[in-house]
Amino acid sequence: ETTVRKSTQLVFCDFSTPKTDGTFNLYDDIRDKLIAKGVPKNEIAYIHDADTEVKKKELFAKVRSGKVRILLGSTAKMGAGTNVQDKLIALHHLDCPWRPSDLEQREGRIIRQGNENKDYGGVDIFRYMTEATFDAYLYQTIENKQRFISQIMSSKSPVRSCEDADE
Repeated sequence: ETTVRKSTQLVFCDFSTPKTDGTFNLYDDIRDKLIAKGVPKNEIAYIHDADTEVKKKELFAKVRSGKVRILLGSTAKMGAGTNVQDKLIALHHLDCPWRPSDLEQREGRIIRQGNENKDYGGVDIFRYMTEATFDAYLYQTIENKQRFISQIMSSKSPVRSCEDADE
Protein backbone atom coordinates (compact mmCIF):
# COMPACT_ATOMS: atom_id res chain seq x y z
CA GLU A 1 0.00 0.00 0.00
CA THR A 2 1.46 3.37 -1.03
CA THR A 3 0.66 6.58 0.76
CA VAL A 4 0.02 9.58 -1.44
CA ARG A 5 1.39 12.79 0.02
CA LYS A 6 -0.58 15.77 -1.21
CA SER A 7 1.54 18.90 -1.13
CA THR A 8 0.09 22.40 -1.38
CA GLN A 9 1.23 25.70 -2.89
CA LEU A 10 0.60 29.40 -2.28
CA VAL A 11 0.47 31.96 -5.09
CA PHE A 12 0.80 35.63 -4.09
CA CYS A 13 -0.48 38.33 -6.42
CA ASP A 14 -1.22 41.89 -5.27
CA PHE A 15 -1.68 43.59 -8.66
CA SER A 16 -4.69 41.63 -9.83
CA THR A 17 -7.66 40.34 -7.90
CA PRO A 18 -10.50 38.03 -8.93
CA LYS A 19 -13.32 39.84 -10.70
CA THR A 20 -16.88 38.77 -11.34
CA ASP A 21 -17.47 41.09 -14.30
CA GLY A 22 -15.71 38.84 -16.82
CA THR A 23 -12.70 41.11 -17.34
CA PHE A 24 -9.23 39.58 -17.43
CA ASN A 25 -7.45 38.92 -14.15
CA LEU A 26 -4.43 36.78 -13.27
CA TYR A 27 -6.31 34.68 -10.73
CA ASP A 28 -8.77 33.27 -13.25
CA ASP A 29 -6.06 32.96 -15.91
CA ILE A 30 -3.84 30.87 -13.62
CA ARG A 31 -6.79 28.77 -12.43
CA ASP A 32 -7.86 28.05 -16.01
CA LYS A 33 -4.32 27.08 -17.02
CA LEU A 34 -3.96 24.77 -14.00
CA ILE A 35 -7.29 23.10 -14.83
CA ALA A 36 -6.15 22.67 -18.45
CA LYS A 37 -3.03 20.90 -17.09
CA GLY A 38 -5.17 18.48 -15.09
CA VAL A 39 -5.52 20.08 -11.66
CA PRO A 40 -9.10 19.54 -10.44
CA LYS A 41 -11.00 22.83 -10.07
CA ASN A 42 -12.02 21.97 -6.49
CA GLU A 43 -8.32 21.84 -5.48
CA ILE A 44 -7.77 25.50 -6.45
CA ALA A 45 -9.06 28.31 -4.22
CA TYR A 46 -8.92 32.09 -3.86
CA ILE A 47 -8.47 33.60 -0.41
CA HIS A 48 -10.88 36.35 -1.54
CA ASP A 49 -13.75 33.83 -1.53
CA ALA A 50 -13.34 33.34 2.23
CA ASP A 51 -15.07 36.57 3.19
CA THR A 52 -15.88 35.64 6.80
CA GLU A 53 -13.72 34.27 9.63
CA VAL A 54 -15.67 30.99 9.54
CA LYS A 55 -15.09 30.55 5.78
CA LYS A 56 -11.42 31.45 6.24
CA LYS A 57 -11.00 28.81 8.98
CA GLU A 58 -12.68 26.19 6.77
CA LEU A 59 -10.48 27.12 3.78
CA PHE A 60 -7.28 26.99 5.86
CA ALA A 61 -8.27 23.54 7.18
CA LYS A 62 -8.72 22.33 3.58
CA VAL A 63 -5.26 23.65 2.65
CA ARG A 64 -3.67 22.04 5.73
CA SER A 65 -5.26 18.68 4.86
CA GLY A 66 -4.35 18.85 1.15
CA LYS A 67 -7.95 19.06 -0.11
CA VAL A 68 -7.13 22.50 -1.52
CA ARG A 69 -3.75 22.17 -3.24
CA ILE A 70 -3.30 25.71 -4.61
CA LEU A 71 -4.35 28.85 -2.78
CA LEU A 72 -4.13 32.20 -4.57
CA GLY A 73 -4.27 35.49 -2.73
CA SER A 74 -2.90 38.93 -1.99
CA THR A 75 -0.40 39.79 0.72
CA ALA A 76 -3.06 41.72 2.64
CA LYS A 77 -5.49 38.80 2.73
CA MET A 78 -3.04 35.88 2.89
CA GLY A 79 -0.16 37.31 4.96
CA ALA A 80 -0.19 37.43 8.76
CA GLY A 81 -2.53 34.93 10.40
CA THR A 82 -2.52 32.49 7.49
CA ASN A 83 -1.45 29.22 9.10
CA VAL A 84 -1.52 26.72 6.26
CA GLN A 85 2.12 25.60 6.29
CA ASP A 86 1.57 21.89 7.00
CA LYS A 87 1.82 20.60 3.41
CA LEU A 88 3.32 23.63 1.64
CA ILE A 89 5.95 22.65 -0.92
CA ALA A 90 6.15 25.86 -2.97
CA LEU A 91 5.39 29.56 -2.76
CA HIS A 92 5.09 31.74 -5.85
CA HIS A 93 5.58 35.54 -5.95
CA LEU A 94 3.82 36.68 -9.12
CA ASP A 95 4.64 40.27 -8.29
CA CYS A 96 6.91 42.17 -5.94
CA PRO A 97 5.29 43.80 -2.92
CA TRP A 98 6.36 47.34 -2.12
CA ARG A 99 7.55 46.80 1.47
CA PRO A 100 10.27 44.39 2.65
CA SER A 101 7.97 43.37 5.52
CA ASP A 102 5.37 42.19 2.97
CA LEU A 103 7.93 39.92 1.31
CA GLU A 104 8.89 38.62 4.75
CA GLN A 105 5.21 37.99 5.59
CA ARG A 106 4.66 36.07 2.36
CA GLU A 107 7.69 33.83 2.85
CA GLY A 108 6.82 33.39 6.50
CA ARG A 109 3.77 31.38 5.40
CA ILE A 110 6.00 28.53 4.14
CA ILE A 111 9.22 28.84 6.12
CA ARG A 112 7.82 27.97 9.51
CA GLN A 113 7.49 25.29 12.13
CA GLY A 114 4.95 22.61 11.31
CA ASN A 115 5.77 22.34 7.59
CA GLU A 116 6.19 18.61 6.97
CA ASN A 117 7.95 19.16 3.63
CA LYS A 118 11.09 20.56 5.23
CA ASP A 119 11.89 16.93 6.12
CA TYR A 120 11.29 15.71 2.53
CA GLY A 121 13.85 17.79 0.67
CA GLY A 122 12.66 21.25 1.58
CA VAL A 123 10.46 23.84 -0.05
CA ASP A 124 10.77 26.09 -3.09
CA ILE A 125 10.15 29.82 -3.38
CA PHE A 126 9.71 31.25 -6.87
CA ARG A 127 9.92 34.91 -7.90
CA TYR A 128 8.69 35.68 -11.39
CA MET A 129 9.97 38.60 -13.42
CA THR A 130 9.06 39.69 -16.93
CA GLU A 131 11.90 40.62 -19.23
CA ALA A 132 12.28 44.30 -20.12
CA THR A 133 9.94 45.42 -17.31
CA PHE A 134 10.28 47.10 -13.95
CA ASP A 135 10.18 43.74 -12.07
CA ALA A 136 13.92 43.27 -11.41
CA TYR A 137 14.24 46.91 -10.33
CA LEU A 138 11.40 46.44 -7.82
CA TYR A 139 13.16 43.47 -6.20
CA GLN A 140 16.42 45.46 -6.06
CA THR A 141 14.54 48.34 -4.43
CA ILE A 142 13.07 45.99 -1.82
CA GLU A 143 16.54 44.57 -1.11
CA ASN A 144 17.99 48.07 -0.70
CA LYS A 145 15.13 49.12 1.57
CA GLN A 146 15.65 46.03 3.74
CA ARG A 147 19.40 46.63 3.93
CA PHE A 148 18.80 50.23 5.02
CA ILE A 149 16.19 49.21 7.60
CA SER A 150 18.48 46.48 8.98
CA GLN A 151 21.38 48.93 9.32
CA ILE A 152 19.25 51.40 11.25
CA MET A 153 17.68 48.73 13.46
CA SER A 154 21.01 47.09 14.29
CA SER A 155 22.85 50.43 14.67
CA LYS A 156 25.70 48.91 12.67
CA SER A 157 25.33 51.49 9.95
CA PRO A 158 28.32 53.53 8.86
CA VAL A 159 25.82 56.39 8.68
CA ARG A 160 25.63 58.28 11.98
CA SER A 161 22.52 60.32 11.25
CA CYS A 162 19.48 60.26 9.05
CA GLU A 163 17.61 63.24 7.63
CA ASP A 164 14.23 63.55 5.99
CA ALA A 165 15.01 64.67 2.44
CA ASP A 166 11.55 66.18 2.05
CA GLU A 167 12.12 68.91 4.63
